[in-house]
Amino acid sequence: MIGYVTLDVGEQALVYDLHGSARIEDGPKRLFLWREKLLMLDRYSANQNEYLVVRHKDGRVEHVKGPCVLFKNPIAHLSIEKKEMISLDANEALVVYRTDAKTMVVKRYVQYGPTLFMPVSNEWLHEFCWHGTDPTNKTRMVPNKNKFERLKIIPDQFYYNVDEVRTGDDALIRVKLMIFFELKDIETMLNGTKDPYADFVNCVCADVVAFAAKYTYVEFIEHSGELNLLSSYPQLMGRSKQIGYEVSKVVFRGYYAHEKLQKLHDGAIETRTNLKIAYEKEEQEQLLTDLKLQNEKDRIELEQRRELENLEHSLKMQKAQVQHSLELELMAGMKAQRQWQKDKDGELQGKIAEDEQKLKHYQKLHGLGVNLDEYFHAQLSKPNKIVNIVVDKDAANFHLHHS
Repeated sequence: MIGYVTLDVGEQALVYDLHGSARIEDGPKRLFLWREKLLMLDRYSANQNEYLVVRHKDGRVEHVKGPCVLFKNPIAHLSIEKKEMISLDANEALVVYRTDAKTMVVKRYVQYGPTLFMPVSNEWLHEFCWHGTDPTNKTRMVPNKNKFERLKIIPDQFYYNVDEVRTGDDALIRVKLMIFFELKDIETMLNGTKDPYADFVNCVCADVVAFAAKYTYVEFIEHSGELNLLSSYPQLMGRSKQIGYEVSKVVFRGYYAHEKLQKLHDGAIETRTNLKIAYEKEEQEQLLTDLKLQNEKDRIELEQRRELENLEHSLKMQKAQVQHSLELELMAGMKAQRQWQKDKDGELQGKIAEDEQKLKHYQKLHGLGVNLDEYFHAQLSKPNKIVNIVVDKDAANFHLHHS
């Protein structure tokens, strides 16, 4: 090739001379080729969310994190491939395996989010292959349906129907469940199981079959509420701990029986319902009668209490009136007594004063030499009548003489 060739900005070319040697030319540049061959190189670029996988002809594989630009050199490179970095949310994790270049020992570690993860050339991701939900039936699990690399570490749930469950009387039913669970320990899960969903399904089937075998069909219906309790699933709870999961709840969503069995059961339910309605009606009538009798009894007792209260009130009022009258009489007697005592005290004081006056008078007379005995006899008044009693000794008669 002879002539001028122009390389723009961001272009790169490989130039071969006539001897087979090659050199790399970067733009922007204008080249004059003389007996040379020009090969434009393919440009590969990656942004901050991408990386380039470069496979060298010597067997090496190199991962170049973006943002970057590489040109595929056919002399050194087999291929260059652009890939997206793995974006992990806060509730996601990756299980990554790495080979030590010196010891060739493979080690495993868990990469948690949130982050942008780029595996290096000696790393690869664990690909999980678990049971998954059938798209046509959400209550059916299909083996190897769910294939993924990002591991969810948030609470999750799935529907499942346990088919062909036989009760103690050999009735065939289907039990509908909903299982809530959460991954707690990734290392325990990786070491303990290949498919946790398969373990859940097998254990819950075993627990439900064991539970139903203890009861007849009617007893199963009566005790079906116990299927909402975690204690009814011992194998499920034990296995979930062994594989690093925690089952938080199991919801019993009902059951389904064969059509003929269901019709028989519906008839029995109708009969029991009618009997129950009749029983409740009779019970309500009896309760109403008891209520009427009780109300009548309460009314009579209330009237008797009111009459007794009225009688007690009347007696209390009479007693209060009598007490009031006695208190008034007592107060009047005490007042009269005080007045009499006051009058007598006045008379006594007057008598004492009079006697003292007389005593002073007699003392003065005695002081003057007056004979008081004669004075007292002189002061005595003469009697208006004298009565002489003469008794005759010889006779039983006596005579009265008035003068």
